[in-house]
Amino acid sequence: MANMKLQVEGKEVSYLHYGDNSKPLLVCFHGLAGSGLYSFGKLIPRLEERYQLLVLDSPGHGKSAALDREEDYLFSNLALWFKRVLDQLTEKPFFVMGHSWGADLALHFARHYPDQVLGVVLLDGGFTFPQNQPEMTFDYALSGWNDYMDNRTWFRNWPAVATEYRPYAKKWDSDIETSIQTIFHRNEKDEFELRVSKFTVLSIIRAFFQEPFTSVYPFIQAPLLLIYPDSPKELEDARALGIAQLQEAIEDVSIRRIEHAGHMLQWDEPDETADAVSTWLDEKCHSASTS
Repeated sequence: MANMKLQVEGKEVSYLHYGDNSKPLLVCFHGLAGSGLYSFGKLIPRLEERYQLLVLDSPGHGKSAALDREEDYLFSNLALWFKRVLDQLTEKPFFVMGHSWGADLALHFARHYPDQVLGVVLLDGGFTFPQNQPEMTFDYALSGWNDYMDNRTWFRNWPAVATEYRPYAKKWDSDIETSIQTIFHRNEKDEFELRVSKFTVLSIIRAFFQEPFTSVYPFIQAPLLLIYPDSPKELEDARALGIAQLQEAIEDVSIRRIEHAGHMLQWDEPDETADAVSTWLDEKCHSASTS
């Protein structure tokens, strides 16, 4: 592993590089309020022997600098920002994989730069929130995240952080706890505070409504794999609708459901999730080499 940094438009970008440069390249986009290691720490050791991995900290997350304007966090603008990052890191086409918010980033990148994308992997994102969840109106989503950022982003000690995040995982362990450390820093009061700012989070929530995932589907030319969990059960209707929309709009779509997993399916069932990703990647790489 190499923890590396570069500059894009005067902003520092942090990323991790794993694997051999001769292997197929998989670029990884993490979820909202997370980091590269937070979203992919469980998958990296299960994938790095077979693929080259670029695990990015998105703007305002992890150790990457935040962007200045609300519109900078629109998906179309972030796609351009990531292109400028990736143009410095590779000249070859690659697969993109995103979790949650990162799945939407992967979709928008594939829309705008199809010549660079060999395939798209969505980990429980880019197919339900918010368009397919009737209760998730703009006001409801924005007020919920506003309240979260005001009241649940700083903690007096680390055990309090762990208590907050344990319910997110069905199989808590030291690896997960270590990955959570990457999304916090110690503030001037010596408290543990979430690295991402309220401004960044709310800008991203607005972007979800301004550039919905359904508007992207007709433009996706690359094959796509959706991996999603069976929990929570109340999202079954939203998932079914999203899957139908994907299958109608995109020519090459594969679907994999992970049982006994929640939104952090890569924490709950890392072996099964990694196997689903690698099986699909190998199939697409083989198809490309024989076509």
